[in-house]
Amino acid sequence: MPTKKPVIQTVVDENIYNKFKEICNREDRSESKMAAIIIRQYIEQYEKENGRINNLGVSVTKTG
Repeated sequence: MPTKKPVIQTVVDENIYNKFKEICNREDRSESKMAAIIIRQYIEQYEKENGRINNLGVSVTKTG
């Protein structure tokens, strides 16, 4: 299904990609959905350690 959401593209070593695919299979998630989850978790952790990143008043954290 087409989306209007921003798209992130990356290039990784084949070994990393194969492991990532296996994790996606084990978690029963698409590669896109898994990547979005990982990125969101990283941002949440980063903000815990370094302070909140203000981006037009939008927050990725659950608490807003």
